[in-house]
Amino acid sequence: MDQDKAYLSHIVIFCFDFEKMLDFYTKKIGMHLSDIGVARGNRICFMTFDEKADHHQLALASGRRGQPGEGALNHLAFRVPSMAALRQRHQALIEANVDQVETISHATWFSVYWRDPEGNRLEFFWDVPYYVEQPIVEPLDLSLSDEQMLQDVLSKYGKHPSFKTMDQWKAEKLKSYA
Repeated sequence: MDQDKAYLSHIVIFCFDFEKMLDFYTKKIGMHLSDIGVARGNRICFMTFDEKADHHQLALASGRRGQPGEGALNHLAFRVPSMAALRQRHQALIEANVDQVETISHATWFSVYWRDPEGNRLEFFWDVPYYVEQPIVEPLDLSLSDEQMLQDVLSKYGKHPSFKTMDQWKAEKLKSYA
């Protein structure tokens, strides 16, 4: 992955009927469910076609407002190759006076969210080398060193029953589908 580039990684869709959408994407489209839970008061699930490469390529979130048939994009996410690249993207957004810049730790990835001029939500993120059952939504302090942020994940979640390296998580998922 080029050190200066960000790559489209996943899309999150708000749903009117969460169960119907989950059923559609897993049973009819064939995506694998990685995690499911509640974040910010909405049910959310994470799905992928390729567990060797991605924890999720698509996520669904309950809580859709508006009218059915209008579409319901929650956000577009772009993977960056390093924590340094995430910091650079964050700084560039701040310097450009971009609206609603928010830093979040999901423990399995660190994110910077923001809104475009029409209010669409976007995300840059860097993959942490650990897996912890999702969803996790916590503030991320970018003034800390990379080591301090990773240590924070370890201290909060290292004893959680789902905690493992991302490589272990991927290997287990591959075995379960073999």
